[in-house]
Amino acid sequence: MIAAIVLLVLLLIFICCVKPRKSDLSDFELHRRIDTGDSRVANDVLRNDLYDDVLTLRHFLLALLLVSLAATLIAQFGWWWGLLAATLTALVYPRIAGFKLFEAFSQRLYDRNEHKILQVIDRLQPFIKPFRGVFDNYTEREIQSREELEHMITSAPSGLLSTDERKMLSAMFRFEGKLVKDYMTPRSVMNAIGAHELLGPVVLDDLHKTGHSHFPVLDGDIDHIVGILHIHTLFNLRDKESKMVKDIMEPRVLYIHEDQTLDHALAACIKHRRHLLIVINSYRETMGVITIEDAVEQIVGRKIVDEFDQHDDLRAVAERNPRKNNTPPKSSDI
Repeated sequence: MIAAIVLLVLLLIFICCVKPRKSDLSDFELHRRIDTGDSRVANDVLRNDLYDDVLTLRHFLLALLLVSLAATLIAQFGWWWGLLAATLTALVYPRIAGFKLFEAFSQRLYDRNEHKILQVIDRLQPFIKPFRGVFDNYTEREIQSREELEHMITSAPSGLLSTDERKMLSAMFRFEGKLVKDYMTPRSVMNAIGAHELLGPVVLDDLHKTGHSHFPVLDGDIDHIVGILHIHTLFNLRDKESKMVKDIMEPRVLYIHEDQTLDHALAACIKHRRHLLIVINSYRETMGVITIEDAVEQIVGRKIVDEFDQHDDLRAVAERNPRKNNTPPKSSDI
């Protein structure tokens, strides 16, 4: 009987010393790594999946051992002395379990056999499930990847983040590295004006109908842009006064390479207080234009469309080739 009592006390101390723990990685990060073929985290996936069951079984075994110990002590020493011994043991064993020597030995033994223990608990899930959740613990962990942080934002409860806030935060994570050429207005749908055009009523009406506020000024063709026409300067023209575009345009033109990033374009617009940049390639040919709105749209995660915009996606318009560029009757693509 004494041997049984000693064994029960040792088991109590051992189970109390064992601290089941989740993986340092979240469920999202674990499954992301599994999807990328990282089989090293397979045991961590099982550990996370069965964490609540392990805790439930641990507390159940502690309760069962305490009841068994109390019954054994009462049978050995009688009701009063047995009950007193059981009470003292219940109060003292957690303190004994706190000794580093017991903790290190018990945790090392558990870690060595953890995979087998988890497999057994996995089979016992139908019996443990009714008691699951009673002993659930919160485990704080660090975020392990940008993808995980983005997942947390997109899956946040609607009451925590609004739809617009969720879209904006997600868009900001993907902003870095975006290239100008993927978000510019292509040259095929650029609205430009010649430097020697006379700003008469018809021309002014055509400019107003585009809905744009800035227009590249051409000297001959689209690959020779010599200025930017600001539509607000046209408001100062007198009704009977006609001038050439070159007389009132902004002669300073800012160019940006098509392989530059959007954040570089945004910084340039802010630094130089410019609304529009001309996009060029390595041969300094005009590829299109990029505006400050194009960059900001990628930060806020939605299109900025006002009452003057005719199209909310000029790249989609360009793909439809509304101006029939390079499509003569006897043409063919090879």
